[in-house]
Amino acid sequence: MNSPDINQQIADHYDRTQYTSNAFFYSSPGHLRAAAQLYGIETVPVEHARVLELGCAAGGNLLPFVLAYPGAHAVGVDLSPAQIQQGQKVVQDLKLENLHLHAMSLTDITKDFGEFDYIIVHGVFSWVPPEVRDAILRICRENLSPKGIAYISYNTYPGWKAGDIVRDAMLLHSHAATTDDEKLASAKAMLTLLSDGLAASNPLAPSLRGAVTQLQKQSDYYISHEYLEAFNTPCYMLEFVDAAQQAGLVYVGDAEPHAELSATYGQNVQLNHSVIALGQPKVLRQQYLDFAMGRNFRKSLLVHQEREANILISPDVDQLQGLYWAGHFTKVDPPKEAPANVQAFTNQRGGPLNTSEANVLAVLKVVTATWPKAVSFEYLLSEVQADGTLTGDVVSIQKQLVNALNTLFRLNQLRYSLDAGPYADKQTDVSKPAIIPGLAYLQEASKDAGFGVGRFNLWHDVTNLALKDPEAFILPYINGSNTVAELRTRLRDALQQGKVASNNGEMLTGQRNLDATAQKILDGVISLLKSRGMLMV
Repeated sequence: MNSPDINQQIADHYDRTQYTSNAFFYSSPGHLRAAAQLYGIETVPVEHARVLELGCAAGGNLLPFVLAYPGAHAVGVDLSPAQIQQGQKVVQDLKLENLHLHAMSLTDITKDFGEFDYIIVHGVFSWVPPEVRDAILRICRENLSPKGIAYISYNTYPGWKAGDIVRDAMLLHSHAATTDDEKLASAKAMLTLLSDGLAASNPLAPSLRGAVTQLQKQSDYYISHEYLEAFNTPCYMLEFVDAAQQAGLVYVGDAEPHAELSATYGQNVQLNHSVIALGQPKVLRQQYLDFAMGRNFRKSLLVHQEREANILISPDVDQLQGLYWAGHFTKVDPPKEAPANVQAFTNQRGGPLNTSEANVLAVLKVVTATWPKAVSFEYLLSEVQADGTLTGDVVSIQKQLVNALNTLFRLNQLRYSLDAGPYADKQTDVSKPAIIPGLAYLQEASKDAGFGVGRFNLWHDVTNLALKDPEAFILPYINGSNTVAELRTRLRDALQQGKVASNNGEMLTGQRNLDATAQKILDGVISLLKSRGMLMV
C-alpha cells in the first residue's frame, strides 16, 4: 500500500471514530518553557510565541494557549478533515484570530510553512508509518526557530513489551472482522484469555495480566487507536534519540523533568542507578532508568544540534526557586492505615497527596489560597513568614520551602511556569467574577454528544464540569460584567419566575425570600469554578 493510500486509511479511521480533543498540561508551551529552563535551555517567552501542533485533532490542546495569550499565534495540522472542520467551527464561533487549523498530511509540510518557537507532537509518532515519522523529525528541524523547542511523545520499551503481545493477540482474533465495531468486540474478547485463561506455567503471566488490567480501564476509543491501528511502533529511547540526531536534532530531556530523576522512583532505584550510570552519557543514563522503572511512554524535548553544549545532564533542581508555582488542594479524610499525624488532600487534578511535613503543608496553604494564579518563591516566603507556621530565621525557613518544593516537584503535584503564568493580570475587577475565556461556549456545546472538544483550565488541565440546572443558567453571566449581588439577583429572579429549578430539582416558582437560596447556589458554583481553575481571580 503506497503512502497516499495509507494516509487515507488512517484519516478515514479517525473520521469514523472521533475522540474528544483535550488539552495536555505537559505539552503546553508554558510548561515546556519551564521544563527547558531546568535543563539549561533558553526558550522564547510564550506571550508572543509561534506554536505548531502536528496531529492536533480538533485543536483542543491549542485552545487554552491561544485564549490565555491573544498575542501569540498557533497553527494545528491533522490528517482528519472531520476533526479539523469541528475545530474550525470552534475557532469561528469564539472569533479567534490567533489559531489556524489545517487538514493535510504532515508529509506535505515544507520549510515554507513557517517557523515556530514550539512544535508539539503528542500521540502521533508511534502510530504513523515510517515516512511520516521521518517527516515529523524533518519538520522539527526545518520549521523550528533558533531558540525553538520540540515536544514528541511516543511508546517506549521495555514497558511496551507486554503490550506488544496483547496487541498481537487482539489483532489476530479480530483480523476477520468487517466493521470497526466487530473488530473492537473481537479484540476485547481476547482480553479474557490473556487475563483469566493464562497457564499457571506461563512465565509472562504477571506482565500480561498487568497489561490487560490497565487496558480494561480504558475507553473503547483508546483500545481502538492504541492497539488496533495499522501502526503502533514502540521503540527504545536510544533508538528515538538516534533518529533525532540523524535529523539534526538533540535530546534535551523529558517534558516532565521529575521523571528523569532516579530519586522519583525510590531509594533502591536511586542507589543502584547512581552506581551503574556513573560516568555514562545523559541518554544512556535515561535508558538505564527506563529499564529500572519499566517506562512505556516518553515525552521528549528536542532542540537544534547546535545547542547541545547548553543541555544539562539532569534537571537542575536548584532552579526551582526561580519558577512560579500553582496548585489547589482540598483536604479529605486520610486513609485508615495512615498515621495519626498525616493529613490527606486531593490536588487540582483529583490526585491524592498525604503528608505530615509542616513545610509541605505551608506551601499547600499558600498556593491553594492564590489558585489558579501562580506565585513566586519570594511570595511563598513572605506569606509563610507572615503566617508563622514554620519556625527559624529567614535562611532556615527558605531552606524548608526549598525542600518542600523539591518534594512536591518529584511528586508532580504542582503546576509551574517560568513566567508569571496564564492567569497573571487577567482579572481587573475582583468584585465582578469572570470565568475563563471560551468556557461558557464549550460548556453549552458539550451538551451535544457529538461535540469533540473538551473543557479545560488555562493550565491545560482537563476539567469537565457537571453543573446542575441553576449553576448552568448563571454560568454565562459570570463574565466580569456583573457583581456577585447582581448575579444573585438574576439567579433569584430566574428561580422565582420558574425559568430554572433549584439544585435539588424542585421548582420554586412564585416563592419569595429566595435570596439566600440563590446566594448558596452562587457560592457553590463560584467555589467549584475556582477550584477547577476556571475562574479568573
